[in-house]
Amino acid sequence: MFRVDDDTLSLHLEVGLATAPPSLLNDLADGDWRRRQAAADEIARQLVERLRCFDIRTDQGETRLSHQAMLFPPDMEPLG
Repeated sequence: MFRVDDDTLSLHLEVGLATAPPSLLNDLADGDWRRRQAAADEIARQLVERLRCFDIRTDQGETRLSHQAMLFPPDMEPLG
């Protein structure tokens, strides 16, 4: 998979969260789990919409170990 520049990704996520309606962000701390879940779902949809400008795809020759992309590479050493 192609790597997106960290600064660019951070900027898009920051702008996506900063432009979310304050009521939506307040709902993330609501006592009702349904409102919290609905707010998280809506924020996720907004971030997905914002990230549509990226063309992220897997290289044709890349071998995949599973159907799910791995978050951490297998050669990553433990921290500490």
